[in-house]
Amino acid sequence: MTDLRKQFETLPFPKENFDYFQKVFTFVAEAKAIEAELFDWVGVYFKSSYLLGSDSTELVLGPYIGEETEHIKIPIEEGLCGLALREEKVVNMADVQSDSRHIACSLKTKSELIIPIQDKDGNYVAELDIDSNKLNAFSKDIEEKVKEHCKSFPLL
Repeated sequence: MTDLRKQFETLPFPKENFDYFQKVFTFVAEAKAIEAELFDWVGVYFKSSYLLGSDSTELVLGPYIGEETEHIKIPIEEGLCGLALREEKVVNMADVQSDSRHIACSLKTKSELIIPIQDKDGNYVAELDIDSNKLNAFSKDIEEKVKEHCKSFPLL
């Protein structure tokens, strides 16, 4: 079981906004339930400019379910997570080892699915990042289910 309060305290999330953190965590838990046995790590990365109001182009980790990661901040210029928001497109990587841009949160990760999330004005503000310890984990059907779920993302 994830210790939500501990996670909130250790992440660079606005400390006055625990209620929003809980809403996003519920969104993450619902995403995990789409394919619970297949989705080994599920989390949200926010554009720092959206979450913290900063001029930074970093991505900042929000609530997640899975193993702890050191990748709490990721430059938007790096990694597959950066690629998804930089190019505003879904990244569905069947074999993360085949792409040198992949930043390993876990050495067990074999596949990754990243869905960019828009605000009401169409600006890309966050992304749902899902890792699986299985190769070729994310079929088009699964991708579509996750994209549909992302329409329910709680905005600030």
